[in-house]
Amino acid sequence: MTAPKATAKAKTRAVAAKKPAARAKAPPARKTVSEPTYTMPQDVRDWIERAQSIMQHQKGLIERLKEENAELKTWRRWAEDRILKADYE
Repeated sequence: MTAPKATAKAKTRAVAAKKPAARAKAPPARKTVSEPTYTMPQDVRDWIERAQSIMQHQKGLIERLKEENAELKTWRRWAEDRILKADYE
C-alpha cells in the first residue's frame, strides 16, 4: 500500500510542474485628478490685471533706461577721450 501513495505524490508534482506561467499583471491605469476650478471675484480679477499692466509698464521703462544708460556711457567715453587728449596751445 505504500507504493500507491508514492505514485500519487509524483502525479501531483508532475501536474504542478505543467502549470502555465502566470501572466504579469499590467499596472493599474493612472487616474487623472483634475484640480477644482474656482470662480474669482471681479475685484480680484481687476487687481490682477492692474498689477500685470504695472509690471509691463515697468518692464518697458527698464528697457528704455538701459538703452539710455548705454548711450550715456558711450558719450562719456567719447567726451573723456576728447577732453583728455586735447592739444594745449
